[in-house]
Amino acid sequence: MTVDFSTIMAELTEEYGVSILEDPDRLSQLLENRCQEGADKVFHLTFALRQLLRDGWTPNSQDPFIGKKEKRRLRELLGLTEEQAERTADIINSALAQGPGTEYPHEHKDLVAVPGNLKQIAGGVSSRPRHASRERKNLSGGIIIIAAVVFLMLLFFQIGRQRTPVGDELRVAFFAPMSGAGARSAHVRLRAAQLAVERVNSIESIRGGYRLKVVGFDLPKDPEAAEKAVVSAMSDKSFLVMMLADDNCAETVAKVAESLEVPLVFVSENPPLKEGMQAGEFPLLYSFSLANDPNYRGKMLSYFASQALLSKNVAYCYNISDPASREIFSSSCKWAEAFGMTVAAEIPFTGKDTKSRAQVAKAAAESSADVVIVTGLAADKSGMTASLRGAGFSGLILGEGYTDMIYKEAGAAAAGSWWINEVSSLDPAIRSVLKNYKRLYNEECPQEEVVSAILSYDGVMWIASALGKAPGFRGEAIRHTLLATMNLPLTHATLTVDPRTHTPLNKAMALVHCADGRGIFQRRIRISKE
Repeated sequence: MTVDFSTIMAELTEEYGVSILEDPDRLSQLLENRCQEGADKVFHLTFALRQLLRDGWTPNSQDPFIGKKEKRRLRELLGLTEEQAERTADIINSALAQGPGTEYPHEHKDLVAVPGNLKQIAGGVSSRPRHASRERKNLSGGIIIIAAVVFLMLLFFQIGRQRTPVGDELRVAFFAPMSGAGARSAHVRLRAAQLAVERVNSIESIRGGYRLKVVGFDLPKDPEAAEKAVVSAMSDKSFLVMMLADDNCAETVAKVAESLEVPLVFVSENPPLKEGMQAGEFPLLYSFSLANDPNYRGKMLSYFASQALLSKNVAYCYNISDPASREIFSSSCKWAEAFGMTVAAEIPFTGKDTKSRAQVAKAAAESSADVVIVTGLAADKSGMTASLRGAGFSGLILGEGYTDMIYKEAGAAAAGSWWINEVSSLDPAIRSVLKNYKRLYNEECPQEEVVSAILSYDGVMWIASALGKAPGFRGEAIRHTLLATMNLPLTHATLTVDPRTHTPLNKAMALVHCADGRGIFQRRIRISKE
């Protein structure tokens, strides 16, 4: 461990003052941004600060330094080892020492009575009462009793809020629209998640005796009804983690996860937009996404066009009615200039307007672009690919999200085009999971659901890894472990979490090239740091 926490805490104290110690959540965010490798120390520090604050401690008190009494209390109440309590106390004391007019006492020494350090009492000691009055004794005893009752109530309240496994099961709540128009897709994703559970439990038990269990819950389309459904399901304290396999009501579910302090993992193909997943400048503490966000997907398109296809001029055709398409276009356009390309044309269209699509293709063909980047829904991509070739464009076509539908609908026009996918069913590792899906459920995973199914599968694998490594079953402990994920091998990619966004950091994507009447998987690519 090369991170010097004392130095980092000194910098934060100098920048924000010692009052930052009174806001453990904010402090946790700041530490996670500055040191990604110290998740255990961050957890112990914020865990201890919360307990100290509950006990009435403040960094601005007359004697705020953590001594033997406080260390012993941290060990007894929080279960910290002697080394962990000592280390945590040293970090807090070092930070307090940076405050104005404070000096870090390395040891608390008892006061020894020597001539000159005792206060003189007028009239001598004999003039002072030897015993407290009965009224004062009764008052003191009453206060102690009230404090003890309040402490016990808080302790039982805290215990009542904690989530714990039932028997040998570690339970995960899986939310998706199990009824209505999206029921078929939701059930495919739940099946994929349960397939991952079969694999996890067949390899070895988690934490030396626990088994994983995923339970599906219906998620209504209406935000208010969705909130009630999630709160009702999570009233069962045996559920340690939540999964959301649909972008419907994402913000609502995320807010419930924050209030319950339960980690939430988004496994939908299109993760929620950044604006809805933030509290001020920082991401929501308990929400994580397995899929790349639109900003990274747009950056990958520009990176591949400039570095692999060696394009100099790019034109964009994007579906303005699709939020994800707009975000990807905006990001790609910004990164195109950063990678040295010139944007020759930016042409929006609406997905259902065939005439508009033909006009867009003509405008792109007449531009000076040597590559056209197409974003939108599956029907948009196949239709625009055919329209571009029909308008006489002979340059390169680059899109995002290849499916077999593109070749079926665009025909020969798709030949020579390039596609970048979050997940590709053509990837050999993915095909292995799909084969197991068919073996277990006796049916093929629908082509249009492959991406979501694999994300659900890998989402369970990620959660299982976190549950096995977390220092406990509290939501905060699991959250810190998810946040500290680094180089975790999953089916579709290797996962490292960016603590600034709670999304994947430079996760690889699948590259597909169209030739010989079909899409051909090439390899997984990531953006080089050079």
